[in-house]
Amino acid sequence: MQHVAALGMFSRRSGKAAILLIASHLEPGEQVEVLVSGRFRGEDGAAAVTQARVIMANDREWKPDLLSISFTPGLAVQGWQDDKTASLVFQHDGTASTIDQIGEREMAQRMAAVVRSKAAGAG
Repeated sequence: MQHVAALGMFSRRSGKAAILLIASHLEPGEQVEVLVSGRFRGEDGAAAVTQARVIMANDREWKPDLLSISFTPGLAVQGWQDDKTASLVFQHDGTASTIDQIGEREMAQRMAAVVRSKAAGAG
């Protein structure tokens, strides 16, 4: 995954297990367009956008969380950032899922833009 190389050393290290979990759950031919590493459901995690969905995972010991969010017109994403990190909140299916403490703020901004574009074109 060339997207892993775009992450900083700390993000690669802390997100390693979650990134591997995401990679192992990609469908044949499914390609990652944007990848971020941060905290998902209180554990080190990662989120990826593919042509078909947003997939988020963490490295919770023995039972990692894995979430797949399809692109629908109802999918919304909000982002926040400070001088060090960013957070993304995905609103879907009557719930919200957050990945925070994203070190690469520019990648978080790109992810939000890609998700908004794909959600607007869904349906």
